[in-house]
Amino acid sequence: MNALRPLWWRIAPLAGASLAFFLTGGAISADTSEKGGITTFRSDVTVNPDATLEVREEITLNSSGHYYRHGFVRVLPVNPEDRWDPKYVGEYKRDNGIRVKILEVTEDGKAVKHQQGQGFVYPQVQIGEEGVPLRAGEHRYLIRYSASGALNLGGAVDTLYWNANGHGRTVPIAEAILCIHLPPGVSATDARAEPRVGGRGVSDQRLPETVLEQIDEDGASGTVTYRATHLGPRQSLSLAVSWPAGHVQAPKLAWLGPDQRLLAAPVALFLFYLIAWLRIGPEPKPGTVVTRYEAPEGLSAAAVRYAVTTGSDGRTFAAVIAALATHGCLRVEPQDGKYKLSRLMSDRAMEAKLAPEETRVLGMLFEDGPVIELTPAMDQRNTAQNTRYVFAIQQELSNRMDGLYFTKHTGVIAIGVLATFLAALLLAASAQGRDTSGTLFFTMWVLFAGLMIGLLFEMAFLPACKTALRSGGWLKLLPGAAAVGVFAAVIVYMLRKLAEGVSPAFAITLAALLLVNLAWGPRLKRRTPQGRQLLDEIAGFRLFLDKVEKDRLDKLNTAEEPAEMLDEHLPYAIALEVREAWGDHLAQVFLSTSVMR
Repeated sequence: MNALRPLWWRIAPLAGASLAFFLTGGAISADTSEKGGITTFRSDVTVNPDATLEVREEITLNSSGHYYRHGFVRVLPVNPEDRWDPKYVGEYKRDNGIRVKILEVTEDGKAVKHQQGQGFVYPQVQIGEEGVPLRAGEHRYLIRYSASGALNLGGAVDTLYWNANGHGRTVPIAEAILCIHLPPGVSATDARAEPRVGGRGVSDQRLPETVLEQIDEDGASGTVTYRATHLGPRQSLSLAVSWPAGHVQAPKLAWLGPDQRLLAAPVALFLFYLIAWLRIGPEPKPGTVVTRYEAPEGLSAAAVRYAVTTGSDGRTFAAVIAALATHGCLRVEPQDGKYKLSRLMSDRAMEAKLAPEETRVLGMLFEDGPVIELTPAMDQRNTAQNTRYVFAIQQELSNRMDGLYFTKHTGVIAIGVLATFLAALLLAASAQGRDTSGTLFFTMWVLFAGLMIGLLFEMAFLPACKTALRSGGWLKLLPGAAAVGVFAAVIVYMLRKLAEGVSPAFAITLAALLLVNLAWGPRLKRRTPQGRQLLDEIAGFRLFLDKVEKDRLDKLNTAEEPAEMLDEHLPYAIALEVREAWGDHLAQVFLSTSVMR
């Protein structure tokens, strides 16, 4: 027995140390090896001078027990539930504005597949195959990501509140370390730290066995580091660190989000149109206007208006009706704001003198009988009918006059619009943000509807407003204004959704692409030398109508009475917007008729 005593005294210290190990640190290892969980969770958060964060998380876990049966999902601590403390982050917001970009994810030293969630599950990062249990044993993960919008800047101090582990986790953590790397120029002695360990709020305090301590790693002067042990499920180590203001400056355009580079797309489109505009060159300068007593030879009233406006509208249609009445092909009778048109028996010689658009409209008007009633009502049937007439006029005039009197450079515009849609498709397909699920649909809808509504506004609504300003009739613009307003409101709503789901820069990029196309399209039209000469002749003829014929035409017929005396100059007065009662009233009926360009 005495012989065994020296051996016992040698073994006793080792036995005591081993017992202490199992009672303290050994308990941590036993928890994770037998029951599973996270052995170590280290977070290094670097505060950059531009107010962004770079986060590096090193996680060692054991997949034993009932954890990780559906794979490993890391819930990044950027959602309102994890940033719950109003003392540091303000009142609760569904979207707190924090955006994350995943930089690197590895498992056991190798890159691994990962997928970030959308919408409410935006903070969730699925690592590996979804729903596939982790293989038994220990795993080491490295997750690196950047975050913007997490700092509270302003006043005398800047503050970072970071909940390292998050409260959505159902796995215990044996050891958690949170290290905040302060901005350049800030030392640990300049910073004030407020650590906390536990669950969210006051109802889930720290466990009795949880230990929290500040540690000094290698004497680094620009870091604040805390360590916590024995964290239970939904328990986390969080840290609020404040330092003197002035070391971190958020960029002035930081509110645009991380996608500011997207704004290069509308800039490039603008430069494309600018270069095309410069290559096309300026229009010929106006010549001397000489009073003319007749319309330019071979041009109908509708053609004269087309030469001036490069399009057809309700006033063009009114000028065609007046021309047909002047030639004795039909009779026009006002009836309570409407117009009754009756087909007259005209000789073939007279009809042969009609312009092609007048002949076509004459046949279309009386397809179903010798009498037709035209009304300014905005119902679907009437609008479609009047649009059909204007479209027919536009076709005839475009075939005769495009390329001869002016060029629209539709090829350049088509390339610009095509480039817009292709760029938008690429941007939508590669968009990253809190919720990109509807990005492709919203993007295409905004561009298509925006271009259509913009063209309608430029080519129909603005000319209609001009006519209403001359002759009254603002009430007739209300249905069109309401329709444009509804579509514009939907476009604005979708742009706001894109700003929230992707980034403000993405939404502004789409809006800018729309505006660049709509602004440059009309400015690429150019008059040919022959077209410039024609405009000078039309200006001289309009001068004659305005100074000499206007009063006589105004006295021939009253606004709401059947025309008894029609003059060959009347259709041109309507087309060139020379004020006279009968033609203005007729044109007013078709104020809201579609415009074709």
